Amino acid sequence: MIRGDLARAGEAYEEARRLAESLDDVKGLIGALNDLGSVALSRGAGHEAIRIHGQAVSLAQQFGEADPLIAGLASLGAAEYQEGLTEVAGRRYQQALDLLQRAADQRTEAILRNNLGLVRQAAGDVGQAEQLFRQAMALNQAGGNLEAEASNHANLGLLAEARHEYEVAEREFERALELDKAAGRRMEIAADLLRLGRIADRRGFPDRALAYSDRAYRSYLAQGNQAEAMAALTSAVDCARKSGRADEVARLEKELSGLTPSRSGR
Repeated sequence: MIRGDLARAGEAYEEARRLAESLDDVKGLIGALNDLGSVALSRGAGHEAIRIHGQAVSLAQQFGEADPLIAGLASLGAAEYQEGLTEVAGRRYQQALDLLQRAADQRTEAILRNNLGLVRQAAGDVGQAEQLFRQAMALNQAGGNLEAEASNHANLGLLAEARHEYEVAEREFERALELDKAAGRRMEIAADLLRLGRIADRRGFPDRALAYSDRAYRSYLAQGNQAEAMAALTSAVDCARKSGRADEVARLEKELSGLTPSRSGR
């Protein structure tokens, strides 16, 4: 899954599912179903993911333990959210959160509060979304969870950007970048750089935006993420034009023309 080899991941999880069934291991079966649902969601098969996670939730409800049910509800909510079923996803997250508060699992509670914040944001309830992101961040800070805290800062930055509070957004994205660097999350570092470039551009600093976008491009390219590399490089070209740097425009456009579709997937 980490390498993006969804076919092999799916085969391994399917083997785990069959093994769990043969051993009558209900808890293992619930986990395998959730893993298969994650694979389906990663390859864009949202309806299939909802179906599989729904099976996991039904089994977890019969099994009677809180942890598998919380995991199933959270995964089902994520699939429903990706398919645009934000209200339904919100109810799943709230169910999981209610169960979790009784279990006193701060890490999972933080994830659910963050995800519920995304639902509220999509519904246009910005104030509630910000409150949930900050609640999640407080839990992550207390638990020393740098990766999750970085995501909280990124989400708060996106809220501020949507309100045109660009200086606030920049501070949040800078903090996310700092935390992602500390956690060694290379793909998220590239995303942070691209967001900072976008904010610098909107604040009227195209040279700074160019530097950020160029760094994001090279990071994505080094990690083999062709689509995001092209998006970052396109942004860099635009910033170079705004800066009046014809030499940089020519250089970057040459690189952009070299990113042909035939190289994608390498």
